[in-house]
Amino acid sequence: SSRTRSCAQDCARIMLADDPIVLKFPQYLPSDNEVELAYTSLQKPEHKELLEILCETIAIGSCPKASLRRFCWQARQDGKL
Repeated sequence: SSRTRSCAQDCARIMLADDPIVLKFPQYLPSDNEVELAYTSLQKPEHKELLEILCETIAIGSCPKASLRRFCWQARQDGKL
C-alpha cells in the first residue's frame, strides 16, 4: 500500500539522517524521486528478469528500493548520474 511505502521511505530517511557516511558525503545521496525513477524503469517488461534478481537476491534488508538507493549513490559518486 502507499501508506506502507511512505512509512518505509520515512524510515529510510530517518536511518540515513545520522549515518556517518551520508553526513560526510551528502552530495551523493539520491533523492526519493531518483530512486523511484530507477524502480519505475525496472518495472518495464524488458527488465522483468533484472527486477526479479534485485528483489530475490540483492535487496538490502529485503527492500529493493534500499538497494537502488545504494546503486544510485554509487552512480552519482562515479559521475554517471
